[in-house]
Order: sequence, then C-alpha cells, then structure tokens
Amino acid sequence: MELIRLEDSLKLHIPEIDSQHETLIRLINDLHESMLQKVDRAALGELLAQLLAHTQSHFSYEEQLMAQHGYPAYEVHKSEHARLIQHLLDLIERFQNGELLMSFAVVIELKGWATIHIEKSDKLLGAFLKEQPGVVTASA
Repeated sequence: MELIRLEDSLKLHIPEIDSQHETLIRLINDLHESMLQKVDRAALGELLAQLLAHTQSHFSYEEQLMAQHGYPAYEVHKSEHARLIQHLLDLIERFQNGELLMSFAVVIELKGWATIHIEKSDKLLGAFLKEQPGVVTASA
C-alpha cells in the first residue's frame, strides 16, 4: 500500500533531484509496508539505515548544487537539511534503544517532513536551478 507518491506538483523537473526524491519516497513507502507486515526489528532497522544514507547523500547533492550555483538561500536550506538529518538520527537512536516502536504515526511524520521539505524548500531551489546555465532540466 503506497503511503506517499511524488505527485507532479512536487516534481522539480530536474531529473537527478526528482529521481532522488522518488527513491526517498520509495524508502518511506517500504518502511510503511514493512511495518504493516510486522517484519522484524532488524529489517526495520535496515530500512531506517537505508533511509538515512539516502537522505544524507541526497542533501549533500543538493548542497553541492546550491554552492556551485550561488543559491541565495543556501544557508537556510542547508540548516533545514541539518535539522531533518538530526531528527532522523534521533528517531533511529530511539528505535535502536527500544524506546520507539515503528508506528504508523512515525511513518506519517516521515511522510510529512519529506513532502513539506520538497514543497516549501526544494521547489524554490528547483525554480532557481532551472534558470542556471548547465543544469539539466526536464520539460514540465
């Protein structure tokens, strides 16, 4: 059961970033599906680790683009990335320590931060990047 999807309204039309967002969303959906199927904690922990690794890689890619093209809101966007990574690290730590069960509420929270970040921050970044020379874009 798909919890979230990358709707057209969330696409930046920058193929590499949209592809990374698709992977992020797939990982959140995989986590949700695994939770519903009551997979063991080790499998959930592995999915959380994949989600963290992908999110860190994705944010690093965006930050590299922002720095390369002189994005005016670089510091604000980067600090939002840092806050989201810390939040994810806190969730993983609480899960690993047995303080947090992987619940529907946690997965909904992950869905929320992904979609809100894309809507509020990445869409602005995408609009900026589409105006920069050398950035590969796709038609809307």
